[in-house]
Amino acid sequence: MTFDLVVRNARVADAGAVHEGDLGISDGKVADRGSRLERGRDELDAEGRYVFPGGVDSHVHLGQVSSKGDVTADDFWSGSRSAAFGGTTTVVPFAAQHRGQSIRSVVEDALARAGDEMTVDYGLHVIVTDMAPGAVAELRVAAARGLAAIKLYLTYDRLKLDRVASLEAMQLAAELGLPVMVHAESDGLVSMGRDRQIEAGMLGPASHAVSHSRSAEWAGVAEALALAEAAGATAYLAHVSTPEAIDMAISARNRGVKVIAETCPHYLLLDEAQLDQPMESAAPFLCSPPLRGEAERSGLLARLGSGVDLVTSDHSPYTLDQKLPQGPATSFTEAANGLPGIELRLSLLFTAMGPDVDMAAFVELVSSNPARAAGMYPRKGTLQVGADADLVVWDDAPFTVRGADLHDNVGYTPYGGMVLAGRPAAVVAGGELLVADGVDATEPGRGRFVPRSA
Repeated sequence: MTFDLVVRNARVADAGAVHEGDLGISDGKVADRGSRLERGRDELDAEGRYVFPGGVDSHVHLGQVSSKGDVTADDFWSGSRSAAFGGTTTVVPFAAQHRGQSIRSVVEDALARAGDEMTVDYGLHVIVTDMAPGAVAELRVAAARGLAAIKLYLTYDRLKLDRVASLEAMQLAAELGLPVMVHAESDGLVSMGRDRQIEAGMLGPASHAVSHSRSAEWAGVAEALALAEAAGATAYLAHVSTPEAIDMAISARNRGVKVIAETCPHYLLLDEAQLDQPMESAAPFLCSPPLRGEAERSGLLARLGSGVDLVTSDHSPYTLDQKLPQGPATSFTEAANGLPGIELRLSLLFTAMGPDVDMAAFVELVSSNPARAAGMYPRKGTLQVGADADLVVWDDAPFTVRGADLHDNVGYTPYGGMVLAGRPAAVVAGGELLVADGVDATEPGRGRFVPRSA
């Protein structure tokens, strides 16, 4: 058999193990695995490096209008291209419904733009903020199109659903077989903390961390788990920042609640002390939930794979102008929240996991489990025979992060100057060499929509 592409001399990390050998690829699929495979029309020598399934990032914000009217700096094209250079070959962004909008219209609009712009494969979540008459029918139609998940917010006046509407949405999601991604912070605690800081005239970035407290996350997670348990739904806990919240998820899982728990690289590597600066210096580090301390970082790292199921970027790309609409005088209530990270996600986690990285566990966190969460496994997130031929050849040579080397449209990185332990040497998507030294085959519209499977 002649393959379209053979990847030689690989240490294949996949399905909980590492095996040495070759990968044969034909028609965009993994066709064979073994040693000394027949020659391919094209050959890629991995030179004994790790080869693993292309990253799946099941939580990214691209081409999205925020509740405040800000448009993300990355559209589907620039964000997906940045993902490709970082070894992520499938992304799942959002169609964002705002109050009064039709779910059908925002889903159709997002799919149309993604089809024109995406250079990697993609799924789609929908943010639901309005369960007005007609919403249930429209969500059924969206689910039939292959929607990956419904997302709900428990806080933010412009985004949150009340408990009755949240329960209704979760019950529908359970019926449709969709997980419910939840931004799980207690609105009461967040609002109280915010108002007290404003009354005291404390408008700097540290007040953001005070209002979005650890307690606010714990109360929000408890509420999300209780709603999911009552509805029989799968709770997908987004961007968890504290180990205590992960322990709550483990406890719920032990009593039969279906839970997916996610964290992000910034909660593993960055520190809340970054917010103890003037706003113009702290703005690059503002996100919700906020950065935490050493105890949280070490606690989350200890729970990777044993409570934390997946690590996504939560790529929320806002420029510094968007984060500082009033310049240095911007208050913590005015600054756009979110960090970029789609291109560095794999490198950041690889570094955070330390010098003796368990590559099988790493693959589960960045590829296999995100693919499962999005209903794409085993088409994505594995290199089993028959899976899409999306893969990364990994270079474990250290490098220093420079914002100018990245491919997003954000204009800064909170990780600038950090030395990371590895990055992709080559990225293959759909059997095509997409990115490598001297190779850039990215182009708008080459990505395909991957509907959620049962």
